[in-house]
Amino acid sequence: MAQTELASTHRAIPLKKWLWNSYISAALIPLLLIELTFLGIYWGTGEFVYKRGAEAVTELSQAALSDAATREAQTISRRLATVEALTKVYADATGDALQQPADITQAEMDRHAYSPDGVFYTIRDNGGAAVFYSGIVPIEEAEQDKVWRTVRLDPLMKSIVGADPLIAQAYLNTHDSLNRIYPYFDVLDIFPPKMDIPSYNFYYEADEVHNPKGEVVWTDAYIDPAGAGWMVSSIAPVMGPEKLEAVVGIDITIKTIVDQVLDISLAGEGYAMLVGRDGTILALPPQGERDLGIEELLDHSYDQAILDDTFKPSEFNIFRRTDLAELALAMQDADSGIVDLEFDHPVMASWSTVEGPGWKLIAIANSDVLLTPSNKLREALGLVSGIMLVALILFYSVYFAVLWKRASKMSASVAQPLAELESDMADISQGGRLSQQRVHSVAELQNVNKHLVSMSGKLAAASRAKSAFLSAMSHELRTPLNAILGYTQILQMAEGQKIDASKMADLDQIARSSTELLTMVEGVMDLSRIEQGDLSTSFEAVDTVPLVRQAYNGLRSMALEKGVTFDIDAQADMDTTAMTDSGALSRILSQLISNAIKYNKAGGKVTVRLRDGDGDTLRIDVEDTGAGIAEDRQKDIFTPFERLGRENSDISGVGVGLSLTRRLVEVIGGDLSLKSTVGEGSTFSVRLPRP
Repeated sequence: MAQTELASTHRAIPLKKWLWNSYISAALIPLLLIELTFLGIYWGTGEFVYKRGAEAVTELSQAALSDAATREAQTISRRLATVEALTKVYADATGDALQQPADITQAEMDRHAYSPDGVFYTIRDNGGAAVFYSGIVPIEEAEQDKVWRTVRLDPLMKSIVGADPLIAQAYLNTHDSLNRIYPYFDVLDIFPPKMDIPSYNFYYEADEVHNPKGEVVWTDAYIDPAGAGWMVSSIAPVMGPEKLEAVVGIDITIKTIVDQVLDISLAGEGYAMLVGRDGTILALPPQGERDLGIEELLDHSYDQAILDDTFKPSEFNIFRRTDLAELALAMQDADSGIVDLEFDHPVMASWSTVEGPGWKLIAIANSDVLLTPSNKLREALGLVSGIMLVALILFYSVYFAVLWKRASKMSASVAQPLAELESDMADISQGGRLSQQRVHSVAELQNVNKHLVSMSGKLAAASRAKSAFLSAMSHELRTPLNAILGYTQILQMAEGQKIDASKMADLDQIARSSTELLTMVEGVMDLSRIEQGDLSTSFEAVDTVPLVRQAYNGLRSMALEKGVTFDIDAQADMDTTAMTDSGALSRILSQLISNAIKYNKAGGKVTVRLRDGDGDTLRIDVEDTGAGIAEDRQKDIFTPFERLGRENSDISGVGVGLSLTRRLVEVIGGDLSLKSTVGEGSTFSVRLPRP
């Protein structure tokens, strides 16, 4: 049973597929794994080289960026130190001028006048500075004298502005809102009357509160009320005997810083920006505007600036921007350093402190651009990997096709001899004999064919011996059986002799047993003749109903003895003819009806139904009401000498009837099938071709 289940679960595959599977499992898969492993190693090595190269480039770029930030910060420090020195000189000169008596020409005095609002100012340009006394305090003789004392500063102011391209203008502001500024411009068009100059950052950031040491200091970025735009100023206090007398300043515009100071070339599409002490971005080039999403305030409006301080908005303060938070925190803890930031692309940001004003110069470079050589190498390696993969796929596609063709050829060279061997074995199983040995290129196949030829001869000899034995046995058995049957019939019909009932029953038993034994012998002989192909048939159109009745009539006594009823069920006006051999069909019907009676229950029923079969066929169903046959045993019912465990029962037979019946049905071109249910009965169906 276990072997049967194993055989049913193990499904055989064609030789071609078996060879192909063997190729794949034994050769192709290992080869492909090796190739893919090498490809993976190549890709992994390339990735390792890229990462190490990227790390090296990053380290070098960080070092170069830090050096650039430090170098440029030092350059700016030197340039701003010059401005600071000039501011100090200017403050000292202003202090001296305010202490000395005035030395002024009438022409210079005539260049000044009062406005209707009480502003004392210059009315024309003579190449010197412009004066604006706002009138927030009354301008009397003492105030005019202060203006006359500062006239001697004009040559110095002119020299300061011309000394460095960074410098936009120089100015002097006093505690009572006197403004002297160079270069000249029409002050009434810019400054409003009663302007409180000390309230502006370019003044108060130099006072005692904001600048207790009295040093030169730098302002945050603001809009210049004088109209020069966004700028930063280097300012210094001018102390009088008792108080802050004035503040001098030198202005540098943001545009000048962007154009001259920050006009530097850095690797990785880099740029630099200046950040004030409070985190305000003082100067930002166009590249930085794109990264930070802001626009440097080079244009300006004086509507608010002339009335009050105007500083840069919060988006210009790195301490208030989330995208620069990491940089801002790092800058609070160190004078220089480098961090990685993320804008819409990764960047490196290195900063260094500008000595003097304490500003920070921040150099920013695009990390992707810095890594362009490494990325190009990675892309090249990826391209090579892709080409290798495509080449590998193409190679193995061709390789698979060649192997498939070779497997087909090999399977054909092996399958054809196997098919021939299978055909030879089928011939042998049907009683045929191999007359000659086939020639094969494979030694094992040649040997198998040799053994088949030998076995065929031996089987033919055994078959002849069996036929001779059966023929002799038939002759030896049928003669005495006929004699026994004949004498029994004579005794049964003897006249003038009284035979009691018990003896008559014995005679009936002898006659019945002899008949069954004779039928069995003839069945074995018929089976042997069918196997040898010696059974002759004659096909004609035969009405099957009379043959059914004839078969039952021969078995009527058996049915009556067992109490089994019999019925023929044929549809009205139905054609019951079949193209068959009447003798063979009679024996088939007799065997099926006999079995239906023998294996039926007492008082059971046998029904023969005639119906139209599938296609142009006639179907004859022999149905009984017996015990039925289990499904797992139905396949054995047509095996010769198989009685399904009833060998020792009181039902006569040796198990060749159904085997003979099936062979006879096949001989006459029909089909025999079985449908059975345990406890309900069995139905044997014969399908025969119609005329």
